[in-house]
Amino acid sequence: MSRDRLNHNPGLKRQLRGIAAFCPGYNLRRADKTVARWFDEEFRGAPVTAGQFTVLLNLALDSPLSTGALSQRLSSDLSTVSRNMDALVRSAMVETVSGSDRRRREYVLAQAGLTALDECLPRWKAAQTRTIRRVGHARWMLALSALKRFYEQ
Repeated sequence: MSRDRLNHNPGLKRQLRGIAAFCPGYNLRRADKTVARWFDEEFRGAPVTAGQFTVLLNLALDSPLSTGALSQRLSSDLSTVSRNMDALVRSAMVETVSGSDRRRREYVLAQAGLTALDECLPRWKAAQTRTIRRVGHARWMLALSALKRFYEQ
């Protein structure tokens, strides 16, 4: 039905094809969903999800971190980070500590979180290998360099 409508408006159809072919938002979103699905498949049955692995990784590399700092690093909104952190605290993967300002909560990696990271490394490696094989190492390095320009200051 909608295809018939587009056939009567070839200019619009041409523009929409251009969006699908070249739009960064459209194509990055498709790639993100595909890669996220691959990582989710590998992490099925793991002690943490692929998303939680990313949070724990950030805390392992640089701790303590506030909700705001994690939000910035993960390019995620504060409420989502807060909700995810509550779940990780409940599961004893992460601990809260008082920040320099006592009203500010900060997070550190707990031993259970470190253990989960270690246990999940083979799953992460499998997902990473699958992803990089899809585009090739050299292309991935070029793409990674370009992608980092979106979020590095």
